[in-house]
Amino acid sequence: MNVAAAQISISPSAEKNAKKILEYIEKAAEKKADLVCFPEGALIKRKKIVDITPFLEQIKGACKKNKIYCIFGSYFKEKSKVYNGAFLIGKNGKVIYRYKKVNLFRKERKKTNRGTSSKAIATEFGKIGIVICWDSAYPEYVKKLSRQGAWVIFCPSYIKNYGRELESYLQIPYVRAFENSCYFVNVDSANKDCARYSVICSPSKIIKTIKGKEGLVAADLDRRKIIGLRRYYKLV
Repeated sequence: MNVAAAQISISPSAEKNAKKILEYIEKAAEKKADLVCFPEGALIKRKKIVDITPFLEQIKGACKKNKIYCIFGSYFKEKSKVYNGAFLIGKNGKVIYRYKKVNLFRKERKKTNRGTSSKAIATEFGKIGIVICWDSAYPEYVKKLSRQGAWVIFCPSYIKNYGRELESYLQIPYVRAFENSCYFVNVDSANKDCARYSVICSPSKIIKTIKGKEGLVAADLDRRKIIGLRRYYKLV
């Protein structure tokens, strides 16, 4: 499975964000990626929530046209409640899964509703998992996905660069990959107030990174390696 991480800048404008997501879907397809992942809130940010429907239709159309899977983050409303979500769109242009972030970060808890859980998602490449940003700080929460069979876990993020504990947080994707004997793909925003660090990790090494800029990286992931490591280490 070839996966791409698209570290893009996020604007207050959903229209501009949708245009950029469509642009990077095409770039990922040109790199022969099977799936491209975008940051947390890549489409709609919490401070300016609008109807997601027209933009979702555009993204679904682009996935179908380019025959590629896509994971992107967006805030959205459901029955007057606000959620921080991640959408998995299939290469057939259909929504396969919608995840609502469970482990909300500090101020986010005041205006955003928690989801209830995440689950491993069956795809043609095997089972994959999705968490969002601060979810990854909870090892057992991530472990549930690997126990359900997820061999790749995607984590759209918007990591605010407060300085304190930042270096520790940036090591988490690699640690989660090792302790779950899985690939872990963390995709951050390229906004200046963020860490601007996206990474594709295997259990044994950091495969690709983007640092300090907007861009796209891709890597081939081998499920057979994960099966072997899980049999050997028995961490999962």
